[in-house]
Amino acid sequence: MSNTENWILNWFQENTNVLQHEINENRDENYFIKGWIDSLKFISFISDIENQFKISFLNNEFQDRKFSTINGIIKILEVKINESI
Repeated sequence: MSNTENWILNWFQENTNVLQHEINENRDENYFIKGWIDSLKFISFISDIENQFKISFLNNEFQDRKFSTINGIIKILEVKINESI
């Protein structure tokens, strides 16, 4: 498991009421539809990601549907981190 993946999974464990096994079983599901986080929590999530990984997202990047799943955000982050190296 990558550091990015580990950090994202831990964030969901610490910042939602979702159990670890449910997070792991639903990594390709839309976390907004599942009710795990709302728009305000999403802003906090993105801010935490930007601070943790020293990156910034552009507004148009949020149009990518991958932002709404755990596996999607992990993929986006890994590309973004590699671009900043």
